[in-house]
Amino acid sequence: MLFNIQRETLLAPLNQICGVVEKKGTLPVLSNVLLKLDGDTLLLTTSDLDVEMRSECVVDAQSPGEVTVPAHKFLDICKALPDGSILKFSFDSGQCLITSGDSRFSLSTLSAQEFPLIDDMESYQPVSISSLDLQRMLKQTIFCMAVQDVRYFLNGLLFEVLNNKLRCVSADGHRLALSECDYVNNSGLNKQVLIPRKGVLELQKMIRDLDQEITINMGRNHIKIEIEGISMTSKLIDGKFPDYESVIPLNMENNFIADREELRNALHRVAILSNEQYKGVKFKITKNKLEIIGHNPDQEQAEDVITVQTEIEDIETAFNVNYILDATQAITEKEIQFSFKEALSSCLIKHPERLDCRLVVMPLRI
Repeated sequence: MLFNIQRETLLAPLNQICGVVEKKGTLPVLSNVLLKLDGDTLLLTTSDLDVEMRSECVVDAQSPGEVTVPAHKFLDICKALPDGSILKFSFDSGQCLITSGDSRFSLSTLSAQEFPLIDDMESYQPVSISSLDLQRMLKQTIFCMAVQDVRYFLNGLLFEVLNNKLRCVSADGHRLALSECDYVNNSGLNKQVLIPRKGVLELQKMIRDLDQEITINMGRNHIKIEIEGISMTSKLIDGKFPDYESVIPLNMENNFIADREELRNALHRVAILSNEQYKGVKFKITKNKLEIIGHNPDQEQAEDVITVQTEIEDIETAFNVNYILDATQAITEKEIQFSFKEALSSCLIKHPERLDCRLVVMPLRI
């Protein structure tokens, strides 16, 4: 196996796929990246058995072959070399030799046959979505995923094709986030898949700010996403996501509309003196006024008042301040609306005139 390649040509695709590599994995070969030279195309693959990442780049090939080398060391070598460097890569007698100018590196290797690959999967009708739409949907839901919850079906993200909509939904037991976009569903496909947390985080890294089409293939046990020469195949969570639509409150009698940035700034100020463990803040709502109060066990207290649009005469409720801050980060428009039936009922947060992003937050008792 022998090829030459410019540093920048190799660095970008290698950097994209190394995030899944565990430094101390269950199998030694999972700490490596699989390199396979096919004609003038170098195929790079990493895996942790649950998520597999693949990328490719064009090289000046001299002889074919395949081998695995330590992924993070290989990446660090590429990063450390100066811009414009040409890397000469050769493999012989169990060692990989990388030379560039006066620099020389010898890496240990493991057999390519030891590297576990996910078999080609059967998939349903592929789904195409704009990268900007998917990027927005992930940003508006990813923060609500549970972390190592015993309810394993919450430790990921629901991706759903439903009639003429594509939806991302996440929940952690205390709050729920839903984001959607329009979809031309010519095939009539209605399908739900649960993507595990690590797969979702890697997908978010894959998406760039450029507006491009992303192909999503959903299978029985896996999901595969392809973006400009980078592909990710992830196992799915085997479980049923809760009926999220039943959680979204309807026919709410009380609501107020606030300037998002003004509310966000007031929450940051009050959070300074809120309880470090529970992070609770109280909302006292009167006509066209919202008073936010935070206090802690040291008898310290912070108060802030902002003007809001509301007909509420007098209601007090309370929330985890971080949950509300996350909501103001997810909804990027100028105004944000809070709706609820009564003080201790769940609160729906959204833009006053749009439904493409909705968040539900449970209140606190403080």
